[in-house]
Amino acid sequence: MSEPDTQAEVTALTVHGTVRGEQLGPVQRYLGIPYAADPVGDLRLRPPARPASWDGVRDCRTPSPAPPQGGDPLLESVVGSERIVADEAGCLTVNVWTPGAAGRRPVLVWVHGGGYVQGRGLQVWTDGARLAERYDMVVVSLNYRLGALGWLHVAELLGEEYAQSANLGLQDQIAALGWVRDNIARFGGDPECVTVAGESAGGGSVAMLLAAPAARPLFHRAILQSPPADTLRNPAEGAEVAADFAAVLSELADGDVESGDIRTAPAALLLAAQEQLAARYPLARIPFAPVVDGAVLPLSPVQALRNGACAHIPVLAGTTEHEGRLFTGLGPQVTPEAFDAALADAFPDPERAARAREVYAAHEGTDFPTRSLAALITDQLFRSQTDALLEAQAAGGGRAWSYLFREPTPQLGGELGAAHTVDIPYAFDLLDAPGLARWIGEAAPQSLADAMSGAWAHFARHGEPRHQLLPPWPEFEPSGRPAMQLSARPEVAYDPLPDRRRLWQG
Repeated sequence: MSEPDTQAEVTALTVHGTVRGEQLGPVQRYLGIPYAADPVGDLRLRPPARPASWDGVRDCRTPSPAPPQGGDPLLESVVGSERIVADEAGCLTVNVWTPGAAGRRPVLVWVHGGGYVQGRGLQVWTDGARLAERYDMVVVSLNYRLGALGWLHVAELLGEEYAQSANLGLQDQIAALGWVRDNIARFGGDPECVTVAGESAGGGSVAMLLAAPAARPLFHRAILQSPPADTLRNPAEGAEVAADFAAVLSELADGDVESGDIRTAPAALLLAAQEQLAARYPLARIPFAPVVDGAVLPLSPVQALRNGACAHIPVLAGTTEHEGRLFTGLGPQVTPEAFDAALADAFPDPERAARAREVYAAHEGTDFPTRSLAALITDQLFRSQTDALLEAQAAGGGRAWSYLFREPTPQLGGELGAAHTVDIPYAFDLLDAPGLARWIGEAAPQSLADAMSGAWAHFARHGEPRHQLLPPWPEFEPSGRPAMQLSARPEVAYDPLPDRRRLWQG
């Protein structure tokens, strides 16, 4: 993806002040517009506060810092990445791509993934310029607090003063959607036609936004790619994780009271404690995750959808075929003993575990524990949770569409298959983005990017996924379970992989 030749300054007036962006060819781009005050000092571990207004013109032509985070060795090894500048100060921002200030275009708000501990709104494969130009829409991406600073349940740890500090990363996302409501018309967007979309933890975040009463009035459609939609905790479990984190942090601080207090510890020490704590948890039970706290998140997404709370919001959700291979295929080979342990953790009942062993052996072979573990992770963390969400939306009277992304990456001679994240550049029509050929290959089918990005854009505009390169896409319903299989030759399948699905039901 080459940078457009035409570059000129443009400005827009937000409710907090005027911002300066760039005209890049037919698209205007604004980077790092604050939607909340810096979460530092007394505002650390507090709900997002309104940003201060400014006089003059604020320069929004360069990226803001990302929230504090460690590296992402998985993606760095296959895609490569530029150095991320991270800082608590200045991190709560949005980026906007728009064809222009005139008009009322559909708005797509992207929530990035990264296991709730990594990522940022501005990434090479989620640049919104292509979608904005090709489909005449406004694209917004956002940063939100990560790890302990965004997802640690601190009420019991820090006391009543922090009772409102649950799910801070989710509260940040809601604040960003509030910024969209108040400002997007000034960028040519329609605040009454907003789609929230995200992948992985971003897809999980979209599920939480569906369940959050404060968020639901702020958007009108939802796209969930590979969402761990039911990966959350109750308050007691969240408090236990917080206590464990505090103990690790205190040990690392080695007697320094200020460094051992999450309210005042240096970000680098918080990240070190996060890494140590995460090493104690299996992949499917990540330590930093949303909590059903009774206020920001009164119910789980599955409960909220089943109750009909989102019947008015069309939902598009699906997974890749081999999600788990990203997490197993780039490391050492999995031993049979490691697969047995994961199987026992997922299926405590011995009879169900034995049945699961038979099913995964039938799919992956008895001699390939690495691939069997990948299939287990795919189903446990992504597919079963997506299925539950789709079923709940249908039960609650809402409309939903399902997909299964099957186009493989050529990495490792194709061994990774259609792995986690490989669908993102297709949805953004960014197969030519710098560095992505290492991940999706030199011959990635542009027709699939045309179909997928076009269907996503049609969904954002009209509330249903359609594209001329796709067959008619039936709505999801639990008896037939239709799903669009997205590949170079897309087709509708009914109840794909039923034996694996049944392992996780009931």
